[in-house]
Amino acid sequence: MPFGDWLDYWYQEQINPRLRPKSREDYENEIYNHIIPRIGKVPLNKLSAEDLQKFYTDLKQNGRLLRRDIYGPGVSDSLVEGCHLRIRSALGEAVERRVIPRNPAEDSKLPQSVRREKQVLTREELQRFLTQAKEEGYYELVLLELATGLRRGEILALK
Repeated sequence: MPFGDWLDYWYQEQINPRLRPKSREDYENEIYNHIIPRIGKVPLNKLSAEDLQKFYTDLKQNGRLLRRDIYGPGVSDSLVEGCHLRIRSALGEAVERRVIPRNPAEDSKLPQSVRREKQVLTREELQRFLTQAKEEGYYELVLLELATGLRRGEILALK
């Protein structure tokens, strides 16, 4: 059985019924747009940690499907990590069902992630931002966010 067929079966039968719409969208993007087209034809019992390692590296360096001209050819660390989690879970299920003897994803490592330096507004930029927020009627929300560190969703959920 090809790995792609197993991954599709695992997703449709085990995972899809339990997911919320946004999670379903993320899973399907990772599985059907990135994983299956690249390594889906590899026989499940022949899939190795080296195959996965090459897949992760290629995805990181050259996996972007849309807007390559704006963002470059590689995908984000979080997408690579998401693909790894899906693969590891699907292969873990295959081991539990004794379809394969060992999970090759346990022996593979993700490419080194690149930490970006956080950008902090200067005093002048912050003042302009607050002035604009006041003009548009969002001053209190923005000030609360800046003062507390609450995320946007948390602030908007306040009553």
